[in-house]
Amino acid sequence: MKLIKRIGMLAGLSFIIVLSILFANRVIYGTFNVFGYPNRVFFGGYRYDNNGYIVTLNGNKRPKYKVSELIDRIIGKEIYSKEKDFIGNGKVVYLHLDGDKYLVLGSGGGG
Repeated sequence: MKLIKRIGMLAGLSFIIVLSILFANRVIYGTFNVFGYPNRVFFGGYRYDNNGYIVTLNGNKRPKYKVSELIDRIIGKEIYSKEKDFIGNGKVVYLHLDGDKYLVLGSGGGG
């Protein structure tokens, strides 16, 4: 009987942890799918939206500044910028997908 209670408590705790991760991912990235591409990211009060545009960048065209925040690194999302001053309207950041592939996330408004 004690074993059944422990298994039940462990299952309940696991469910709460998974649900918390899903909701946190929804709040931060706009999607419940922790393995999918984010719909948005935030930096310095600016929102960068995913328009589904995937680019191949290699050599000197590859973004060189890693701007991922702690939460991004914990769940394995690496976000880069081509410039140090990447925060603001009309700016772009890149989510590294695989190899030389990047998902473009842009902040609205004019530069």
